[in-house]
Amino acid sequence: MLELIHAWSDGHGDRDPGFRIVHHTTGMSERTTRTLERHSGMDLPGTGSATPVRAHRIMMLDGGLCSVLTTITQTAGPAPDRPRRIAHHLVLSPAERPTIGPVALVVSGWFREHWDEGAPPGDTPDPLPHHCELPPCPGVDPEWIRLLSRRVHAHAPTAILVPGPARCIDVLAAIERTTAPGQQWELTFLTNSDRMRDGVLLLAAQADTSPAARIAAAKEGVVLPLANPPPTRGQAHHLAEGDQLRQDRVELMPASMQLGPARLTGPVLLLIALAVAALAMVIAVLSGWTP
Repeated sequence: MLELIHAWSDGHGDRDPGFRIVHHTTGMSERTTRTLERHSGMDLPGTGSATPVRAHRIMMLDGGLCSVLTTITQTAGPAPDRPRRIAHHLVLSPAERPTIGPVALVVSGWFREHWDEGAPPGDTPDPLPHHCELPPCPGVDPEWIRLLSRRVHAHAPTAILVPGPARCIDVLAAIERTTAPGQQWELTFLTNSDRMRDGVLLLAAQADTSPAARIAAAKEGVVLPLANPPPTRGQAHHLAEGDQLRQDRVELMPASMQLGPARLTGPVLLLIALAVAALAMVIAVLSGWTP
């Protein structure tokens, strides 16, 4: 088990103030250190507060696949260009994963949200919890949760748009709750970050953030209402297990936002016209009509 903390430092001695690694486990390789530093919120806004980022990634580190759990908390600092940001990373080998899932671990209170340079942590990370209550997820129809859980089992990359920042981790918690214990650590996720292709399975972002705008601008995807049940169970089953698995986003939108009418593109209309013409010719031939 390895630990790294990247945070704002006021500087001591000949060091200037700035963001830097303020703590890491003794013996951590330089390559792993650089990898975790790159995932310490460099894409967050450089001023003011930001919605917390929580992530679970499965990464190859020092020749082995590891679970990397991350929380990044940023608040306003003493100056507009000096936010107080702390990124706390935990690296676990498969044998070190606790019985609770990754979502439960990142919301367990184990990760730091503040950094006090006067009281650095010890060299050994604190013991991991073996039990944690997941947050509730009101307002999401269970059928959508089961659909997303099936996408996790199928390893289908998915982007989720939620109406508020608190809902990101809530929806992920609901998915983890419906995932078998032996498969919970296959659930990789990233919340509230612009890095959409980061080797994660589920990207969760609130609907008014930059990643949400980028997702909404994409041409492909499946749109699912947040609070309304699926139109039919058969359709939800088809979306979860059929050709739609190739799509890479699912939008969970507020119930007040209605789905727009389907629009047919030019190529689709042309194909429909050709199909109708071919069908008409077949019917004519079968009926004995000749020119």
